[in-house]
Amino acid sequence: MRPMRPSSPGFTLVELLVVIAIIGILASLLLPALARAKENAKVLKVHVELHGVGLALEMYADDHAGDLPPVRLDCNTDLATHWCHFPVELAEHGYLPRGDQPGRQANLEDVFNPGHTYKYATPGPALLNNTPSYTYKLWVPDDFPASQTSSGRYFSSRTDSPVRWVVWSLGPRPASAASQDPHAPLARTSWYRRTGDGGIIGRLANREGIQFKTPLETGLP
Repeated sequence: MRPMRPSSPGFTLVELLVVIAIIGILASLLLPALARAKENAKVLKVHVELHGVGLALEMYADDHAGDLPPVRLDCNTDLATHWCHFPVELAEHGYLPRGDQPGRQANLEDVFNPGHTYKYATPGPALLNNTPSYTYKLWVPDDFPASQTSSGRYFSSRTDSPVRWVVWSLGPRPASAASQDPHAPLARTSWYRRTGDGGIIGRLANREGIQFKTPLETGLP
C-alpha cells in the first residue's frame, strides 16, 4: 500500500476574515490619496488650459486694436447657469474650438463643471441677453496684486481697473461657498487651496498684460 500524503492545510474562516480586513484597511488608506492625486491632476489641467485661453485673449486683443470680447450674461432659464461663459468671438476667429450648444459656442469645457465652459470676465461693456445694454463691474481688492485684504471696489472700465481680464474654473466643488463667493474670482477667500472647502482656480492679467494664476504668488498657503 502507498503511504498517504499529509493533506495541505487550508485557510480557516478566521484567517480569511483577517486577510479581508487587512485589505479593507489598506484600501481605505489608499483611496483618499488616489482621490487627491486625481484632483491634483485635474487642477494642473485647468491651469494649463487657462494659460492657453489667456494667450488667446491677448492674441485677439492684438488683432482688434487692443479690445477684448464682451462679457455675456443671460436671464433666460436655459442659459442662466452659463453666466460669463467664453465669448463666441474667440471661436468665430479661430482662437478656441467651436461648439453648437447654447453657452458653449466657444467650446472649452470646465473640467470641474461638465456642460459649461470656464468663466471669463473683463470690466466694461457687456451683453445682457445678447443685447449691448449692460456694463460688467469687476471687484478687485484694494491691495491687488497682494490681495491680502477683504476690502475692495468694483471697476467698470479696463482703463481704470488694475485687472485687465480674468478666466476661471469653479473648482472641484462648484457649488461651494468659496466658489460662489460674491467677490469671486479675485477675493482670496474664493481661491482653491486643496483644503476640501472648494474655491475657484483662476488666471488673470494686470493692466500691463502680465499673467498671474490664483493663488497669487504672495506667500499665501
